[in-house]
Amino acid sequence: MELSEDKVKRVQEVLGSYWAINRITAKHAEQNALSLGLSLQQMAIINILYTRPDSTIDDLKKKLFTSTDVITANVNGLVHGRLVEKLNTAFVENTDAWRLQLTDKGREMSERSTQNAFAYKAMMKALEELDDEDIDKLIEINHKIEKLLKTE
Repeated sequence: MELSEDKVKRVQEVLGSYWAINRITAKHAEQNALSLGLSLQQMAIINILYTRPDSTIDDLKKKLFTSTDVITANVNGLVHGRLVEKLNTAFVENTDAWRLQLTDKGREMSERSTQNAFAYKAMMKALEELDDEDIDKLIEINHKIEKLLKTE
């Protein structure tokens, strides 16, 4: 594949737009987490556990693309805050295999994070400025790019 100057510029423009959107939405997500007294990773963990109860440290590690140590430290903070409980620590020595579950307080916090979702609200506001056809086309193109990138 030849990398002409025009192609490189187009790639830079496409990647730049994705990165800019990602930075903006990450900032909104961080605002949401901070408003709940959580780190961004902790909020992600409780939201994953809300939709996937009994996930393991290893499941979270794979989903969040981070190390066991980082996940364990965040989970320990959530356990200390009585948002998460570890279920099978007495039977399983391997930290990665510990099953995790939200407490009632953790479920409530996850629901609040969804209701407060600053990133969703900002995206909804932005999408209101676009036609439905443009939104559908955007989704279609993004899915196609995702699929093509996975095959590379």
